[in-house]
Amino acid sequence: MVSFSPAPLRSKRAVLFLAICALGCAGLNAFPDKPIRVIVPTAAGGGHDNLARIIQRTVQEQKLLPEKLVIVNIPGAGGAVGTRKMKDSPNDGYTIGIWNPNALISARLMGITNYDHNDYEIIGMTGYTDLGMGVKEDSSIASVAKLIEQAKATAGNLKLATEIGTATHIVPSIFADQAGFEFRVVNSGGGSKRLASVLGEHTDISLFSAQALINFQEAGLRPLLLFSDERHPLLPNTPTAKESGIDVSITESRIWLAPKGVPQDRLEVLRIALRAAIEDSETQDRLNSLAIRPVFGDSESVLADIEHMRSLTEPIVSKIRR
Repeated sequence: MVSFSPAPLRSKRAVLFLAICALGCAGLNAFPDKPIRVIVPTAAGGGHDNLARIIQRTVQEQKLLPEKLVIVNIPGAGGAVGTRKMKDSPNDGYTIGIWNPNALISARLMGITNYDHNDYEIIGMTGYTDLGMGVKEDSSIASVAKLIEQAKATAGNLKLATEIGTATHIVPSIFADQAGFEFRVVNSGGGSKRLASVLGEHTDISLFSAQALINFQEAGLRPLLLFSDERHPLLPNTPTAKESGIDVSITESRIWLAPKGVPQDRLEVLRIALRAAIEDSETQDRLNSLAIRPVFGDSESVLADIEHMRSLTEPIVSKIRR
């Protein structure tokens, strides 16, 4: 992940003003001169939606763009409905979206979609969340070592609540492959359905964001491990997979995308505004409270993240689809 040293917000506004003016000087209408639609491929209230609305609020309060961002939730098919709508929208910069590389790559490799990041313009990344796995509070799986022990004792013994073909399926499968076992995969659905499946003892374990692991503890979910390089400050007692000898490091970044062909000068206006928003101190406080790491990443860092995820995902998908 790439982060940048914060610059004063006033200077960022000046840079943004100059970028917007440059469009007018080039003989084009100043961009944007009407509201920009932001597609979120999930229902309201999830991790992507929360971050998009925090950014939306900062952009409006700090006047980082002359027009508003308008959030449009388009859930369905693990994000495929919304991401397709995002891809097929006019390439004028007035429709953009937020998603994550893990889901984008997994859906393409699993054959759920026929497109990937190459079919979009990458604007940038505004933060990322750690990922981890959780079990029911009174589960006999008390540690990562116990998880692996039970999984190896009987093939297919441990039931994984997931949404087939998404990151909730692929990431745990990468972990299991590294640890030398296989989960018994149960297609449970989205986050709330996976939680209900685990708490109802229909399944044993599932993948969640760090934010979900924190929020769901009151409901009876116990965080078991994280797939990050180090422990999360809001989950200090939850070990990483690396600590248990399984070298898997995967986070989930929040990337902003636009339809292919949006002019680069318009992308730059959006990029400057998003970077200014994510580096605003109040925005960072809000995101930290949601267990989202508030850093900005340019298109190059996003592409590096995507290639890392692809390198981990392709071998697993080949095994799954045999």
